[in-house]
Amino acid sequence: MANNMEGKKVAILTEDGFEEVELTSPMNVLEEAGAEVHVISPRSGKVKAWDHDHWSIEIPVDKTVDEANPEDYDMLLLPGGVLNPDSLRTNRKCVAFAQHFLQAAKPLAAICHGPQLLIETGNISGRVMTSYESIKTDLVNAGANWVDKEVVVDNGLVTSRSPEDLEAFNKKVLEELAEGSHAARGVVNQNLKI
Repeated sequence: MANNMEGKKVAILTEDGFEEVELTSPMNVLEEAGAEVHVISPRSGKVKAWDHDHWSIEIPVDKTVDEANPEDYDMLLLPGGVLNPDSLRTNRKCVAFAQHFLQAAKPLAAICHGPQLLIETGNISGRVMTSYESIKTDLVNAGANWVDKEVVVDNGLVTSRSPEDLEAFNKKVLEELAEGSHAARGVVNQNLKI
């Protein structure tokens, strides 16, 4: 499974304050498998990681959300961290970027607080998901069926709870990227456009 991702493109949508390992671990696994990975952000230059309780490394941004076209990517990955998703969810272009993957039934992977951005798309009602426990109520209120498991896959949507789940998360990320798009579910909200 690990070396068949040639030609696959993955977007990692992030902002300052992402949890370092939740971006670097899946990015490394994807690149080792042969996928092309781009870090996408509302800001240009670099984004700064958070590591448990302090600021950490900076990661170069490949494209801004204004420059990136979600149609060019086979999968979207959303790392967690408390600051990162909270910032992304207030950016209409970031919400629309993520919404493209849900509406097109392309693989989308979100870990920890990452699913917060998906609430804003209006496209998670009825989806089986997990997350960091502190955003469970937010997801349930948005219509998701929240479960407490290390990794959950629902029609190409991969979610995990925390960095402790990264091994299972990374495995499912590779599997879903290899499978490609899934049958589209009903489109709930078509109002957001990039």
